[in-house]
Amino acid sequence: MELRKINSANSKKGIQLSQAFGAVLTLVLVAVLVIIAIFLFVTLSASFTENSSQANASDAMVTEFANYTSLIGLVGTIIFLGLVIGVLVTSFAFGGRRV
Repeated sequence: MELRKINSANSKKGIQLSQAFGAVLTLVLVAVLVIIAIFLFVTLSASFTENSSQANASDAMVTEFANYTSLIGLVGTIIFLGLVIGVLVTSFAFGGRRV
């Protein structure tokens, strides 16, 4: 009886709902940090002379951090789909009969 409980606990696939809070919180924190970095580099770029090497480097950093915003949306979609798949797998109990 004890062995069946251990095997059923290890057979869960996908992201469980109990893990959703940590995944979403991490995603939100990364998004906030990217937004803060973009704001800082835009402010820094405005303080330099236009077309100087410092201003160009700051503009390049803004562009690089702006590329991360699309990745945050992609990771959010993957987390959401993982949650949906995890809920569906556990609710339909694919892979055998429960005892």
